[in-house]
Amino acid sequence: MDGYIYNWNVVWDSLPELQQGLIITLQISIVGMALAIIFGLTFAMGRMSNYGYVKKFSTGVVNFARSIPLFVLLFWIYYGLSLKFAINLTAFQAGAIALGITGGAYMAEVFRGGIEAIDLGQREAALAIGLSSSKAFTLVVLPQAIRIIVPQGVNVYVGLLKGATIVSVIGVADMIYVAQYISLNSFTPFEMYSAVGIAFISLTLSVAGLAYLLERRLNRSSANV
Repeated sequence: MDGYIYNWNVVWDSLPELQQGLIITLQISIVGMALAIIFGLTFAMGRMSNYGYVKKFSTGVVNFARSIPLFVLLFWIYYGLSLKFAINLTAFQAGAIALGITGGAYMAEVFRGGIEAIDLGQREAALAIGLSSSKAFTLVVLPQAIRIIVPQGVNVYVGLLKGATIVSVIGVADMIYVAQYISLNSFTPFEMYSAVGIAFISLTLSVAGLAYLLERRLNRSSANV
């Protein structure tokens, strides 16, 4: 980069805008993850259903959602629904839904793996003491599966957090969007995108650290039962 003059002051001067972009990035990734959990649990239960058509449908939806690139899905939802079905979503809503669908496909496998890892005797014992099937699942099986699901679920969230960087293409004013317009005006792409990169590295490491602490706590609680 011969002749390039670094100007790190623009990063410090732009911190308020970058912080606002970071908040939007976190908001859309958290909403996307919440939707992913709902979608994932729903289709995980469908994949474990005793009804063949429900199982096939759920499996098909999960495989289809996992096959679609997030970038394409984002455009389908934001532009396709508007043009074809007159469903007008905000850029934030479209981004959150796209992240939710993508994350939900992976969370379905996470939930299914965690639930199936619990010994069938646990459910049978719960039914034997008079609990209904739904209560046996929510009160006995799912709490034990959580300690298996949490670490993998965090990995899915980290993936969504990084995937959220592309929502700027439909006008969501996240960190990438902010860095882009500031760098275009100040001719400092290296400085701005370096700042964004450092912010994302810090975020992912922080999330991974919190997940590790939570996993240890869940494992200790399980060992004490």
